[in-house]
Amino acid sequence: MGRYLCTHCGLDFLKDLPVGFAVDHPMAIDRVTGELFNPTHGEYWIHGPLVEGFRSPSDRPFKIERIVHRSCSEVVVLNTLDFLYGHVLLKLFNAQYYLDHHPDKGLILILPRMYAWLVPRGVAEVWLVDIRLGEAHAWSTCIDAFVQDSLRQYDRVYLGKGYAHPEFLGVDIERFTGITPFNTERFDSLPRQVTFVTRVDRLWFRHPMVKLAWRVLNKLGLKRLVGPWFVADQDRMMRSVMKILRKAYPDIRFTITGLGDADPALGSADLRTRRMTDDVEREWCKAYSQSQVVLGVHGSNMILPTAFAAGCLEILPYDRYGNIVQDISVRYNDRMQLFLYRFVDEFASPRQVARHLISMFKHHALYRRDNMENIFPRL
Repeated sequence: MGRYLCTHCGLDFLKDLPVGFAVDHPMAIDRVTGELFNPTHGEYWIHGPLVEGFRSPSDRPFKIERIVHRSCSEVVVLNTLDFLYGHVLLKLFNAQYYLDHHPDKGLILILPRMYAWLVPRGVAEVWLVDIRLGEAHAWSTCIDAFVQDSLRQYDRVYLGKGYAHPEFLGVDIERFTGITPFNTERFDSLPRQVTFVTRVDRLWFRHPMVKLAWRVLNKLGLKRLVGPWFVADQDRMMRSVMKILRKAYPDIRFTITGLGDADPALGSADLRTRRMTDDVEREWCKAYSQSQVVLGVHGSNMILPTAFAAGCLEILPYDRYGNIVQDISVRYNDRMQLFLYRFVDEFASPRQVARHLISMFKHHALYRRDNMENIFPRL
């Protein structure tokens, strides 16, 4: 935020700079009364933490490590701190634009430490903050003081926009991870593989009543007690999908990723774990990069998988219709988008899901030939 003074009425106020979600939802706060000026009437999850943080700033100290790869007098500062996993990723993807379009200026990333393994090549500096995502709600006097002090050593500082929904098409995920994505030209010649991207907090439900029961039990505080049953039911549906696909393609391979307990009974490469490390992240990304299709429920858990896999089948809950495709790292700008990025109802049966997956393997070669090869050259 910037500090301003109205020359007409003398109001001393803070105003959002056009960065991140403030591009569409600018706000201002009266520094004396704490009154919020919210012209766009944005969602509470945007302005609520801002006002609460201003009124009750946190003095909690956070360790911040400054890593300098090269010294620059003019820099672009890209702040990726956010309280949601996917939001940090999306802001981080903006880094490639500044590296490619402003090579004369050094790029500085402000980044939660857990994302350090994703820092792209070419960044001038990284300021790693030892902060849990849930703590990023706070108005941190510690982080502010570090940034204010650090900025004094540069001749000129620009703020990176940090768009919340950057253009995916140009993002080279290999620059961020060092892992090469699936070669789409070899979709039909490489071994068939499907990776299930699972969650324990947002599940694939077989029926509306099952989802209702899940919500009710959560509100009653019984999630820990009954949660494993719902997760096991999701596993049963995954096994059903695998069984159908194996009938069509006996040699097909499956991988499972996500936070949770691995189940040897699934007879697959079950990479689920409850202890995340950089090595686990890379192992998951390698699985995605070997997959023609990744399958999962809508959410930030799909951003990295779709950056690597050739396509995806996403289970889309009703309350996420307005966010469709926001979690898909789109790799195509032609009709292959419609063929390789598919969405099904949140209560789709295993058979319905399997039909889509079989179609993506069975019809890919013909669809690509008819729509990508047997056409007039693009002008």
